[in-house]
Amino acid sequence: MDLLALGPLELWHGDQQHMLGSVKHRCVLAVLVHARGEPVAVDTLMERVWGDEPPPKGPATLQTYLSKLRGRLGDAVGPLVQVDHVAPRLYRLRMNDLNDLDLVRFQRFRTEAAAAAEQGRTDWAIGLLRTAESMWRGEPLTESSGEWAASVRTRLMEDHRHVREERIRLELELGRHADLIGELRELAAESPLAEGVVGSLMLALHRSGRHSEALELYRTTHARLREGLGMEPGPDLRTLHQRILEQDRGLTEPRAVAVTVRAPSPSASSPPSA
Repeated sequence: MDLLALGPLELWHGDQQHMLGSVKHRCVLAVLVHARGEPVAVDTLMERVWGDEPPPKGPATLQTYLSKLRGRLGDAVGPLVQVDHVAPRLYRLRMNDLNDLDLVRFQRFRTEAAAAAEQGRTDWAIGLLRTAESMWRGEPLTESSGEWAASVRTRLMEDHRHVREERIRLELELGRHADLIGELRELAAESPLAEGVVGSLMLALHRSGRHSEALELYRTTHARLREGLGMEPGPDLRTLHQRILEQDRGLTEPRAVAVTVRAPSPSASSPPSA
């Protein structure tokens, strides 16, 4: 069974996808899913599903949705996923195996990748991060609106970006700079002021013998930062620029990644897919 939240909310059992009901039914389920097994109060459910515009009979409407969700989940996967009423005004999503939830698997792969990288098993860490990346199916929580959904969506998209950047950083360590230029250009176009991405692209270009392009990228980024934010590039990017200007031979060493991209934060073992 797979309960998928890294993209549109979906429930699969074997090769069959099971429908989860109306938009509001999926909103209620999404709140419970993102609680990852922790109880959620009725008031919290109401706020996250309806925001400042609850229906006239909000609690009764919520009870109807929860009841229908129980029925749909029971028909689809039996006891594998259930909505538990754990106290008079508390509900939680109970799963026989939390690893059936892609959010949990994603965090586990990040944690295992960070440990593998720390141990020097760079290829294994890259495989784990690629597996985590492959779980991303598009923008999450599209069925939900409001502040809660927006904040969760932003956090998940940041997590996805960090996984991708960390995998690229490790691949640069292994000297795969030429293969990464296209992907790094795409990331830099999405986030032109992200200095970690810009630094990685500058390094990949420099190592590929494209020094003038690396220097031009720095000049462009410098101008954007100054004009857009009124600030100078950070010390890491400035140092990398100076080393490229000086044709520092140390930059050609695979492990000489000058701009550090944040590694995944720990959270909680399956083999990676290369």
